[in-house]
Amino acid sequence: MIKKIENFLLYHNNRCSKSREVKNYLDSNKINYDVIDYLNKPIDKKLLNEIILNLQNDLKEIIRTNENLYKSLNEHKKSIEQENILSLITEYPKLLQRPIIAKQIDNKIIKSLICRPPELLESFIK
Repeated sequence: MIKKIENFLLYHNNRCSKSREVKNYLDSNKINYDVIDYLNKPIDKKLLNEIILNLQNDLKEIIRTNENLYKSLNEHKKSIEQENILSLITEYPKLLQRPIIAKQIDNKIIKSLICRPPELLESFIK
């Protein structure tokens, strides 16, 4: 029997307390994960699309609508359609809600979750 490789991805912002909470939980429970530093590296649109397709939250939750940047955008850009969300986040990574955890098996995302509140992580991991 071939062993499947399981891993988690964490879209993380170290300045966010909820993101740090999730990271601490993963570390203290010795859960294997990779950090995606989406604010300092270009966003992988294909990966983000997979995360959106497997999101267990409402798609609208993936955008930080309270950000002044979002409020300043024209209505056309604010459209919460999947294609538009990808473009919006790629152009303005700061608008991506965090933390987001994604579970991968053999490098394929099978589910993802915006961990707000961070307590959602525990049932997601199990």
